[in-house]
Amino acid sequence: MSDSINMPEKLAEFFVKNYMEKIFYFCLKKTGNQFDAEDLTQNILLNIIAALNKGVIPSNFSAWIWKIVRNKYSVWAAYKHREHESVTGYDIGDYEIAYESENVLDDIINTEEVLLLRRELAFIKRDFRDILIAYYLEYRSVRDISLSLSISEDAVKQRLHRARKKLKEGMNMTREFGKRSYNPDKMHFLASGSQPSGLPWKVVHRKIPQNILLQASNNPSTIEELSLELGIALPYMEEEVDILYRATLLEKQGDKYITNFFIFDRESRLEMYNAMIDGSKERSVAIQKLIDESMADIRNLNIAGEHIDDNTIRWFLVPHTIDYFIETIVKEQSGGFYDPPVRANGETWGFVGYETTTELPDNITMGHNGCENDKNAFWTYKYGDYSMWDQCGEPEYREAMLLCDCLRSNRFAASFSEVEKSLWDNIDGKYAHADGSGAIVPDVLVMTSDKIKKINQLLEQHTSYGLIAENYRNLYKKLEYILKKHSHAVLKNYIGYNIRMEMYFTRMMAVHDLVDSKFLKVPEDTSKSSLGMYILLK
Repeated sequence: MSDSINMPEKLAEFFVKNYMEKIFYFCLKKTGNQFDAEDLTQNILLNIIAALNKGVIPSNFSAWIWKIVRNKYSVWAAYKHREHESVTGYDIGDYEIAYESENVLDDIINTEEVLLLRRELAFIKRDFRDILIAYYLEYRSVRDISLSLSISEDAVKQRLHRARKKLKEGMNMTREFGKRSYNPDKMHFLASGSQPSGLPWKVVHRKIPQNILLQASNNPSTIEELSLELGIALPYMEEEVDILYRATLLEKQGDKYITNFFIFDRESRLEMYNAMIDGSKERSVAIQKLIDESMADIRNLNIAGEHIDDNTIRWFLVPHTIDYFIETIVKEQSGGFYDPPVRANGETWGFVGYETTTELPDNITMGHNGCENDKNAFWTYKYGDYSMWDQCGEPEYREAMLLCDCLRSNRFAASFSEVEKSLWDNIDGKYAHADGSGAIVPDVLVMTSDKIKKINQLLEQHTSYGLIAENYRNLYKKLEYILKKHSHAVLKNYIGYNIRMEMYFTRMMAVHDLVDSKFLKVPEDTSKSSLGMYILLK
């Protein structure tokens, strides 16, 4: 006969020699009397021998044996419970860990409590969970665990004792998942600064991290609390929290985590909106007067060709003017603390979240996107209303840099390489065109650092400057009060930055006012317009 044919017989002999006595004493300990122990032992032996005779060859013989032993004991205990209405050994805390032999495993739990055990393993910290799984579910010995963790056997025993205690406490506890486990909220975000790594956007696009951040916003939470609120087992929650922590979107306070950027809920969002809209008409009237009376001097700076009308310049000047006041006043009021935070990876960016359940009376979103290098930049104001967010579309980096190079070097279309001709096809008719001689003529505004500085000087010299500046000072104080009311100690370090970000919404408020007053004219076909786009030659 081959070894494979003899294997069941060899296993049966090994079992009888090495396990029968241990199983009897196990049963005696659990049943409390010799008669029941002998009866239970015989039942177990018959099942094991029958399985071996059928050709079962377990990969882990000892683990397989003790699994059968525990299952049969669980059936016996359940029967006794029904018969006598008494529980024998149902409490995990009643069992002591046996160390006489590496192969002797104590019975932890009966079948009726398996679901509770699995539930609690999902909500126990990693240090405790790993050692419980290794000992009770993977059937590894104390010595083996000691070697794998590089700690003493006594340390393993101590951790097992503490882990069992926590497991017992949890199994006696009623756990209820939070609202976010079945009804997750949604957020949208705004960011500013330099983000070459893709942070923070790449870690917040799913519902799980969004709801972790929402739950921990102004609410320091342990990983266990976050797990219950979101209904996510601890092994997965630990990883999610670690990602957000390393992305610097969560801050650790002891064993708790708190979101370290401001998330506006419905109440705070509406408070901020009302504070900004309160003085909007006054600001808009003063801004219109300032721009209207400065237009001739601004045109004399040659930021636009003769074929570009005043309306096009106004669509740039309105948000630029507001940006200038925001930068000036927030820097003044915050003592200079208004820049985005420096992150652990050296990047400098800021982040703000908004619950999407908040509906404002109108769309006040405006973006300011750009691409640039050391010498050139192409910037775009993106208007959140009037179907003007995308307009004719923003140029991609190579297109923008080609256009800047053409203007710097007075290049003609005939000088283009084959690659440049392909790029020019996406520029022509959107941001520039070639005249009859082939010279490149920009159809967007062209700025230099010096011209920007002169525009700002014209703003400062106008009689409306003081009125607008005071309006923004008052607004700063109102927003500061609201933010402090709704923020915790960590967020107070970024109050100036958050006020600055919120004040940018006044750009679109002014656009609404000035469209209503006919100072700004919305193009008939916004898909062909490039309003708010400009080149900056540094």
